[in-house]
Amino acid sequence: MSGKPKLLITGGLGNLGSWLSEYFSCKYDVHVLSKNIHNKLNCKYKLLQADISNLENLKLKLNIEFDFCIHTASYNEHFHENYSEKAIEVNTIGTRNLIEVLKDTKIKNFIYLSTFHVYGASSGLITEDSKLNPKNDYASTHLFAEFYLRQFLHSHDFKSVIFRLTNSYGAPKFINSTKWYLVLNDLAKSAYDNQVISLKGNGKAVRDLIWMGDVCSVLDHSLNMVSSDIYNLSSGKTYQMMDLAKKIQVVYKKRYQKKIEIITSNNDDTKFLELKVDNSKIKKTLNFEFNDNLTEEIDSIFDLLDKNKHLVQPKSK
Repeated sequence: MSGKPKLLITGGLGNLGSWLSEYFSCKYDVHVLSKNIHNKLNCKYKLLQADISNLENLKLKLNIEFDFCIHTASYNEHFHENYSEKAIEVNTIGTRNLIEVLKDTKIKNFIYLSTFHVYGASSGLITEDSKLNPKNDYASTHLFAEFYLRQFLHSHDFKSVIFRLTNSYGAPKFINSTKWYLVLNDLAKSAYDNQVISLKGNGKAVRDLIWMGDVCSVLDHSLNMVSSDIYNLSSGKTYQMMDLAKKIQVVYKKRYQKKIEIITSNNDDTKFLELKVDNSKIKKTLNFEFNDNLTEEIDSIFDLLDKNKHLVQPKSK
């Protein structure tokens, strides 16, 4: 018996989940639920293999009394065939299955990682009171999962905290990560593989980017929240794609002593409006300030690529 509180992290070998598993392994008895178990983290955890879209399978594997759950398992590869069907099975039904298994246990809190895409907005100020207007399957399936959490709060007093996450960044824990298409990973890997950074547009598109280390810290503080609520989880700061490309260019030159070119589309005259995903609610609740670790994470991505350059790596999209 470790004496530590038991924490279930679904998707705990995934992109963000692997960061959370490593972060929490020092202070919690971490149980990682994952469908795919090929990768191993350099920390202490217990691995539970299960598919959250299979309720009976989930019941068999989760026969443990957990103190807390952080639910990150989701299917977000919208470019895959039959994505809409798989997204409903995992993101929506999978979340309901997880609630169904845990609702009658002594779990103290359930943390759900939703997405700011439930608002469907690409400009303006987004607060937790903004209109919900999902515009794709990724957003809709996560919003449906939120509705299930509201439903079970009412019917079973199942407490949860929902975080509508923006674009989290951080070096992948594994070279065979399926998330090389994420913007910072993609641009850094493009620079590494091709010695050029190719932007798909004019470089003026904006993203709110939040460091995964900050996500871990916020979720750590949120585990003991006593009331169910919804929060935007953002850095509150936006970056143009050209800003990111230039940061990668600087890190690359310092590291490899070579300047690389940034290429944009000359035919793209799209104008992008200002976007602000307001994080004042969570900042005030936790008295938390967010960090900018872009330069450090770009360097860490290059570290990972250098360490594994002898392997066949996933191609940058």
